[in-house]
Amino acid sequence: MAFYLSAPQSCPYLPDQDELLILSDPQQVLGSASYNALLQKGFRRNGGLAYRPACPHCDACVSVRIPVNRFRLDRGQRRVWQRNQDLRAAVCAPHWDAAHAALFGRYQRLRHPGGGMDEESLRLYQEMILETGGVDAKLLVFSLAAEVVAVALVDIVPAGVSAVYTFYAPEMSARGLGVYAILWQMAWTRSLGLPHLYLGYWVPGSAKMDYKRRYRPLEGFVAGRWRVLPETTGAR
Repeated sequence: MAFYLSAPQSCPYLPDQDELLILSDPQQVLGSASYNALLQKGFRRNGGLAYRPACPHCDACVSVRIPVNRFRLDRGQRRVWQRNQDLRAAVCAPHWDAAHAALFGRYQRLRHPGGGMDEESLRLYQEMILETGGVDAKLLVFSLAAEVVAVALVDIVPAGVSAVYTFYAPEMSARGLGVYAILWQMAWTRSLGLPHLYLGYWVPGSAKMDYKRRYRPLEGFVAGRWRVLPETTGAR
C-alpha cells in the first residue's frame, strides 16, 4: 500500500503546533486486513483513509489501547455504569439515519463550537458513517425509551475493537454518556473474545484528550512497540 504526506495544518490539540500526517493511498481500498496491521502500528482510520501523525518537531500523540481483560472500573466509572443501566444498546451496520444526523449536529454545535466540525456537520456525518474503507464497521446505538441519546462508530479487526467516534446528547452531561459508551465497548470487546479496545490518540497537555488517562491500565504505542504508559498508572 502506498502512503502520502499531508500538507501542514494547525494542530487541533496543541496551540502553536503544526500537524503533519502520513496518509494511506485514497485510491486503494483500505480493507480489514490492512487496517488491522496498520492499527497495531499506531494508525487510525478516518473515512476510507488510514493516518498517523508524522510531525517533525513534536511526538506528543500516542496511540493508545485498553487491554480489556485487565481493566477494572474506578469509583466514578462504576457510578456511570450503574447510572445508565436504563439504556438499551443495539449493534447495526453503518447507515444514514436522520435522527442520528441531527444528534451529531447538536453535539458538534454544543460540545465543539468553532472547531470546524460544527460548520459542516451534515457532510461530515455522512462521510464518517458511510465511508468505511472496506473495514468491518458497526454502529452502537444507545437509546432511552424511544430516544437515541448516543451513537458510537467502531471498527472490528482481529486485534480488537477500534473506537472511531462517539457523539451523544450534550444536554445529558450528568449521565456521563461518553464514559458509558467506552465502558460498554470494553464489555462488548470482551464478549467478542478480542483483547483490546483502541481509543485513538492520547495527547499529554491536551485537555480534550486527557480523559483517556482514566482508563487503566492504558497501553501506548511508543518507540515501535506497545507498552503500559506509566503516566496513567497512578492511584485510582
